[in-house]
Amino acid sequence: MKRLLVPVLLFLLGFVPLVGFAPVVAFAQELDCQVEINLSALPEQDRVQWQTFKGDVQNYINSYSWATNFSGDKIRCTFQFNIVGTNGANFDAQLFVTSSRPLYKSDQVTTMARFFDDKLEFPYSRGQVLQHGSGFRMFESVIDYYVYIVLGLDYDSYQRQGGTMYFQQANELATIALSAGARGWERATSSTGAFSRVGYIADVLNANARVVRDLTFEYTYGALDLETTKPDQARAQIATVIDSMVTLKRESSTISRSSFVRTFFEAKYPELAELGRMFPANLEAYFQKLTYLDPLHENYYDGIKKKLQQ
Repeated sequence: MKRLLVPVLLFLLGFVPLVGFAPVVAFAQELDCQVEINLSALPEQDRVQWQTFKGDVQNYINSYSWATNFSGDKIRCTFQFNIVGTNGANFDAQLFVTSSRPLYKSDQVTTMARFFDDKLEFPYSRGQVLQHGSGFRMFESVIDYYVYIVLGLDYDSYQRQGGTMYFQQANELATIALSAGARGWERATSSTGAFSRVGYIADVLNANARVVRDLTFEYTYGALDLETTKPDQARAQIATVIDSMVTLKRESSTISRSSFVRTFFEAKYPELAELGRMFPANLEAYFQKLTYLDPLHENYYDGIKKKLQQ
């Protein structure tokens, strides 16, 4: 774990880093992104123009400097495009975005982002030049939005509210796209927990989400990063985070409505289930809490619980 190395050491020594602590500056691009594309829904003759797409998008993401204060290992992420058909001069597509980060003194990684977006619409032709910029661009703005989300989640895992500047940049993109009336950028709310680009970023930046973002920081930085070196401390921190989320849900409807919380569990539910191994004496209670917080994955939790009980 190299990013924000000094705050990490301070945390391990018992000091909580200040929110404004400046990370070490490094002159390198931030992302190691793999792009994949599925063209199976298109006729054979329509697939030729997509031959440069993968390389073009990877170069657009990996060769650009998205942050001014990045240090440490590059963030590994994937952008998987599924081109499902044509819509006039545009293509309809789905996008699956994931990212991960390494855990401290471990060969393990933790999933940070896991998004499925089925509302992409954009024009594309072979060799199309992708442009960086601040204005709305039908295709590039979607990529930019998710890059800033990936950065925001990564920085939030090393420092309390550390990803705010990147979430704000994603929000600026969403505001511009909303004004343009583009598909997939509708003013959808997160009251049902359903994902939308505009609703998600509004939820992340909402004041009510700050305590949840702090808890996700404590889960990653204060628990997962210590699992190898201080397992007892990590176990206690995981229990504290889960109990705090349960309390929040019981006292407020914020978690039930939160798109941010829903996507957190969408990324973390396999990991959270496997962490049940750390609570052999309280296995039933641990999984009851997970199911209460994340009922969508109840069947998965039940399966892992039975495996751990064997």
